[in-house]
Amino acid sequence: MAVVELTEDNLEQYADFVGMEDIENIGREYYRGVVIIDDKDDPLSAGIWELIHADKEEMDTQARIVCLKANNDAEADKLLETCTLMFVNEDVKRSFFEMPVGKKGIKREILKNAGYEIKEAESSEIVCTIKDLLEMPPVRAGRPPSYVQELGNLMIRPFRRGVMDCVFRSNRELMEDLGSIPMSWFEQRVSGYVEINGRVSGFLLLHKTPAGRLKVEVFTALGNDVKKDLLHLMIFSLKQAEKYYDPDTQVVIRRTDEDVKNLTDYLLPDVKGAKVLYGERAG
Repeated sequence: MAVVELTEDNLEQYADFVGMEDIENIGREYYRGVVIIDDKDDPLSAGIWELIHADKEEMDTQARIVCLKANNDAEADKLLETCTLMFVNEDVKRSFFEMPVGKKGIKREILKNAGYEIKEAESSEIVCTIKDLLEMPPVRAGRPPSYVQELGNLMIRPFRRGVMDCVFRSNRELMEDLGSIPMSWFEQRVSGYVEINGRVSGFLLLHKTPAGRLKVEVFTALGNDVKKDLLHLMIFSLKQAEKYYDPDTQVVIRRTDEDVKNLTDYLLPDVKGAKVLYGERAG
């Protein structure tokens, strides 16, 4: 057996085993991944994680594990040992994950033996359809103002300036690599931005995944009317999605902070996250 670090150069080789939804992020600044292969170069197990707070001296580095996959128990043990060593090298102080209950994967007992405390919980992600979201009363009745526009209308320089303003001034949890990710990574027609007095002060940025889902990656605004701007961004993006996508297209919303969770609970009271196994440990 050999450990292979995932890179942009080899991700296509292992995409079928890992799955494109997880492996597509390899190459982004804070994503790491490994595949353990046999002597025929066939994959036996794989893990992918995102480093959080890696460049913030005042905060501990964490690893949000997004994929753990193994063919059998012995290979699962080897994978977790490998991940642990890599976490030590990156000075990770806490690692955590969510796994759907009942999904074929690494057994709970093996995860516990690797030091993870396991409990059943509601996923931090909710999944609904464009049709569901268009039924929300604020969206049905809303008409976004002209200062909310589609991302494809924005030039690179004001995009970058708006992004850096959000990185340094927003109180919300944002993508770890938002400052370096290209504008083209986001869906241009459905993502929106707020521009007031010639300056970008808010974004709702969605990424189209390999499976065709729309994933909300950034939802933030600055300035004097944050709540109104967020509402206008949401209405705008959904009206745009109605034009370009099938109504049954799935939208993935990760509830990264309490404000987002409260908003989704209020607007979508009947939509809950899937049951998951939540695991965390020190290191």
